[in-house]
Amino acid sequence: MSSTPMVQIQDVHKRFGRNEVLRGVSFDVQKGEVVVILGPSGSGKSTLLRLISHLDALDSGRIYVDGRLVGYEERGGKLHALSDRAASIARADVGMVFQRFNLFPHLDALGNVNAAPVHVRRMPKSAAIARGTELLTQVGLADKLHAYPAQLSGGQQQRVAIARALAMNPKVMLFDEATSALDPELVGEVLEVMKQLAHDGMTMIVVTHEMGFAREVADRVMLVDGGVVVESNTPDAFFDHPQHERTRSFLSKIL
Repeated sequence: MSSTPMVQIQDVHKRFGRNEVLRGVSFDVQKGEVVVILGPSGSGKSTLLRLISHLDALDSGRIYVDGRLVGYEERGGKLHALSDRAASIARADVGMVFQRFNLFPHLDALGNVNAAPVHVRRMPKSAAIARGTELLTQVGLADKLHAYPAQLSGGQQQRVAIARALAMNPKVMLFDEATSALDPELVGEVLEVMKQLAHDGMTMIVVTHEMGFAREVADRVMLVDGGVVVESNTPDAFFDHPQHERTRSFLSKIL
């Protein structure tokens, strides 16, 4: 791992109306590190990922990916939002995989993977097709290049979504409950792809309830609750010797 963080989250606050969802969250993620975030519903986990990918706007604080301020430029100590075009280009450094697959129903698997590289990265179509074919093969879908989402299982659709995110050559991958909408027998095939990405050195921030994945793959496990980081530690220490009563209470209900 590099000494320079790939992701830096500094005193991030976010509220929706009167509900303060994040209340001063700060942590770093090193290059090649896998951080798993746990927490109850409504704790701010998904909001945090949406801020890192600049799908939502910060209220205050700063988020950097590979040393670059996400979604903003700083002038005179104040943040100024990037143009939509500039923000889209910057957002390409962050791959995001959602609970729902969000595939384009009118495009086949290869078309879904190719769309962003062609339209955002301005990649030549022939190069995008070659890269998309490579990525779909990587996630075990070489025989489904021209299948449409309605013809794919949930696990296959989620693997297409992972390939689509990877097609932008992101510096960090975010997974927001990527397996929670799947039938139990399909969860494993998606987790295997995620494990391989971690093995290959991808920087990953994963919101999940898959405790086995957290224990096996994470470098660090974090509990977020009430909009703050309650505890952060190695998987063994987090699960076997939690330091905070809130962590012990949370684990007692899910394990």
